Amino acid sequence: MIQYSPGSMLAMIQEENKICSQDTTLEYLILLLSKVALNTLVLSFWLRSITKTLLGVCSILIYLADLLLICSIFWAWLFRENHGTYEVVCFSLSYSSAVYSLLPLPVLLAGALDCVIHQHVGFDQKSLGRTAVRCAVVLLIWTLACFYSFCYTNTELLTIQYKDVKALVCSVEGSVAVSHFSLILFIILGYILLFHCRKLPRWIRLANKLAKQRTGSLSMSDLDFSRNLEKLESGAFEDDYMDIMQDRPPLSISLVLCFALNWTPYVLMSVTCDLLGFTVPAYASVNLLWTACANSFLVGMAFWYRSNKHGPFCTLPDDICPWSFYWYLSKENGQFTASTKLKTEPSILQTLQ
Repeated sequence: MIQYSPGSMLAMIQEENKICSQDTTLEYLILLLSKVALNTLVLSFWLRSITKTLLGVCSILIYLADLLLICSIFWAWLFRENHGTYEVVCFSLSYSSAVYSLLPLPVLLAGALDCVIHQHVGFDQKSLGRTAVRCAVVLLIWTLACFYSFCYTNTELLTIQYKDVKALVCSVEGSVAVSHFSLILFIILGYILLFHCRKLPRWIRLANKLAKQRTGSLSMSDLDFSRNLEKLESGAFEDDYMDIMQDRPPLSISLVLCFALNWTPYVLMSVTCDLLGFTVPAYASVNLLWTACANSFLVGMAFWYRSNKHGPFCTLPDDICPWSFYWYLSKENGQFTASTKLKTEPSILQTLQ
């Protein structure tokens, strides 16, 4: 990739000199296959709740669009000797990058609005109507992005001559919204974690203890699990519980820690690529890793809001971050009564699984 202008690049399709001619179509095909393989891995961890948020529905459409793009590039590579195949590759890369570069901001805004609307309804309530509305909104966003890109995207195959080298290139777009999203998250996470860096090892150890207790209780019956939660509130697990009570972070810091432990590698990788000038085209950077990260961010905000009423037992559509047991690190909700919520929340056991 050659840097062309802020947010834009030139993708090389063919390079030719006096000695040989190099076709890069296969490289783009391998890149897209790698992206789909990564998306498939992310999808395997997200299937349980992917249709419960707008970002999840958008992720499914991104996956299908990637498969369509692969078919287009594969056809061009398979019939690369035919006239016009380079134009097909150029159109596919330019058009797809333009569409992907437009999607992140409206999808984020629509996803945040979806979370706000369903705060009082509850994410655990199944409804075909809400799923249909999410699908309709996502399809509308994609339709507008495709129409705008079709009207204003330059898909012309360009020729660059430099000394004895001639190259066929096309213009592709990078996703500025994804870069800014990753940078803002990196700054926020870095500031908070550095400010509390001395206490982080202790908090992480306590969180791991809670995770082990949670895992062990999943094998018990509903009644035993309820009794163990009551014992936890009444002091039967006094040693571990007193350790947690001694120096617990605020709820917001606990949730930031939960998010950071799961998504720091992805955020750090994205920011590093941007800082080093390794600009990634939008058709590669807008993937299920990004949508899952954005979904965890929005769900974490929703959990922070809902936990005052539901404690750690509110059902939220995130299969990546284990928000529930990080709630116990917080000082803000130490008086939450587990036995009461077990009676009023029928889906608690399903939530903690």
